Amino acid sequence: MTTFDEKYHKMNSLHYMSILIILLMSDFAYAQTTYLSGVVRSSENNQPIAHVEIMNVQNDASTLSDHKGLFSIPVMENSAPVLIFRHLGYESDTLIIKEITNQPLEVFLHEKVSKLSEVEVFGDANQNSTLLKTEITRIDLEKTPFQDIGSFLRTEPNMGGIRKGAMGIDPVIRGFKYTQLNVQINGGTKIEGGCPNRMDPATAHVDISDLQKITIYKGPYALKYGPNFGGLIRLVTNELSFNESYETHLNMMVGGQTNYPGYKSRLNVAGGNKLLAYSLSTNWNKYGDYSSGNGETMQGASNNYNLKGQLGIQPVAGQKFYVGYDRSWGKNVDFPTLPMDERNDNTEIYDFSYLGTGFGDVVHFIRAHIYNSDVNHEMDNKSRPFSDTVVAISNIHAINTGGRFAVNFDLGKGVLEAGSGFERISKDGTRSKTMIMQPNMPVLYEDLWNNSLVYNLGLFAEYQYKTKRFDWIASARLDINQGNSDPMTRYSMKGDTIFMDANTKSNYTNLSLSAGATWHINDHQNLAISVGKGVRSPDITERFITLLPVGYDNYDYLGNPQLKPEANHELDLNWAYTNPRLGNLTTGVFFSFVTDYISAVMVPTSVVKPQTKGVLGVKRFINIDKAYLTGFEINYITPARKFWDASFSVAYTTGINPKATRYLIESGQVTGEENINNDPLPEIPPLEANVAFYVHLLKNQLSPGVKWRMVAAQNQVSKAYYEKASPAFTTLELMVTYHYSDQVTLYGGISNLFNTNFYEHLNRRIVGSSSPYLEPGRICYLNLIINL
Repeated sequence: MTTFDEKYHKMNSLHYMSILIILLMSDFAYAQTTYLSGVVRSSENNQPIAHVEIMNVQNDASTLSDHKGLFSIPVMENSAPVLIFRHLGYESDTLIIKEITNQPLEVFLHEKVSKLSEVEVFGDANQNSTLLKTEITRIDLEKTPFQDIGSFLRTEPNMGGIRKGAMGIDPVIRGFKYTQLNVQINGGTKIEGGCPNRMDPATAHVDISDLQKITIYKGPYALKYGPNFGGLIRLVTNELSFNESYETHLNMMVGGQTNYPGYKSRLNVAGGNKLLAYSLSTNWNKYGDYSSGNGETMQGASNNYNLKGQLGIQPVAGQKFYVGYDRSWGKNVDFPTLPMDERNDNTEIYDFSYLGTGFGDVVHFIRAHIYNSDVNHEMDNKSRPFSDTVVAISNIHAINTGGRFAVNFDLGKGVLEAGSGFERISKDGTRSKTMIMQPNMPVLYEDLWNNSLVYNLGLFAEYQYKTKRFDWIASARLDINQGNSDPMTRYSMKGDTIFMDANTKSNYTNLSLSAGATWHINDHQNLAISVGKGVRSPDITERFITLLPVGYDNYDYLGNPQLKPEANHELDLNWAYTNPRLGNLTTGVFFSFVTDYISAVMVPTSVVKPQTKGVLGVKRFINIDKAYLTGFEINYITPARKFWDASFSVAYTTGINPKATRYLIESGQVTGEENINNDPLPEIPPLEANVAFYVHLLKNQLSPGVKWRMVAAQNQVSKAYYEKASPAFTTLELMVTYHYSDQVTLYGGISNLFNTNFYEHLNRRIVGSSSPYLEPGRICYLNLIINL
């Protein structure tokens, strides 16, 4: 029965939401905003240029020129706006408007075909993409109290994060997770974490303060960046800059907060001239336990620091060489939902890149990137209650070595980018067990991975072609994947064989395809459709893990070297409406049909018995015939205002396993099984809506704002995995930005203003209990940014 307080809370939530949405859609007359219109043309042939990005520095407004080169952008009356014009194939230009008139502007840009740098386009020059793209800027990251990349990503539409401890929140996009996502740094560097339970995914090895931006592409479409099954997350760190004359710049950040008490800090020195560019940086973040909304203390301590250096050389114009080194450490990081905590993590990343331009009118650029990431990861159970009987220490060494080569050139009336990439993952690790109460027993050493290796060699091609009203894109990728390991074994304390599988070799040949088109309906509307098939080979855990509880449910898991690759067949339909007076509205729907979906089935105890205390049995990874996922997202941003702006988003995903098996449990034992039709896939984030509203004061020097996050209850849970429903919650955050000068900026705020007691649906349960890992209560934070 719904109580009066619940009804009152729901009525007030709807009331406040209605008021905010009305404010978002309003077009106030007192904004004192007018519009500058004009056309952008090529200086070489006087032809109009479509999709030029025009940005008003004065109020951060931006727009794009249409297929006729026409544009209209809001400016403040009685001002001297500064407009920046950018396009991939043309030199950028800055125009200072000394006097605003009713006469249309005519802007000419110079072609720069021989000077194209990194091209990252999907149907367009990073604009009006056939794919629904999310781009997170450095400023977005600097404003927040988050100390972890995954913490930030789970606030984005149709994204979530699996939280197991203080750090290392594992990203989820539209229900796809783990290696179903392609996560990489800069030109393609990948990191293989050490923990079998993924307490250290790739995002955990990159400091959030080092990022320049994060770009997210959803769906199996960005095939030139590697095997892509469910989505791509590109983490771009600070980029080196070559200057006409020698320059040196300093960037410093210091941030602190209450509740989840701690601080984050960063120091970066960068500079160079035409020949040489460099960057040196260091970060140190330290946090303690925190209190949830109901006052309960949650373990969340962490200590992380890193050193990073980059060097670039440009011996001649258009020929750039880069080398980088990144060393990071993690110490004593709490993971209360896992059997162990992180004691030490030592990660080294080496990379070398080449970017060549200026090869003539046909070849736009050639680029190459090679890397090696080396992770040494140590965990133990010394903070667990059962460590007084058995002390377990795990040491894992994971190495990921790879590279990518690509050439981008004109072909016919379009542009083709073709190349190859390779990746080699090696993983080896042992766990030692010492019986405290039985000192005469020998120390038991168990293989977590036994010299496991996975190789992948890929060939790719992506072709783009533009007409007056349409942008077309098609891509293909062929991957040859091989894996092997020393025998998967597990022995008892007496040396008896508990499990052995020596048949560990696997070979796959995978073909992935995608195509898309954007129809520029008119000056304000675009309709995009994308179809793709992304094929993913089983990862190193799914193939070779040996009797460890690595899943959501309470079972030991066995790898299966004979798994088949799973394939995602996806359709995306996106519509975008852009109007300088009404704002920007984007909507998207998708449907995903996955074949050979990787799941797990219980293994009889006559075959192998569980080895972890308290688990229900052993499951082995298998392929099921199919699974479905579908969902939508809507995003709206108001047009630029002199005094305010706002945004709204809502997103939802659901997934179905048509035929699932549920194991019946009584008194901690499996007693039978039953078939379930149309069982929801586990760990899918619920419906979520976000509203943000900002006010600009003192000529944009002071900008307070509010963010309202509304998350629905998740009742669509997997019965087969005994997944528990999660309640709805609402949080409110106050924030303020103060630009003291061009060199000094302050970001501050109060997150979870009303001290709501809540947890995310994807938060794991605290080990040894059914209690969820609660999120922090009210937090006051302040970040100081200094640029010199």
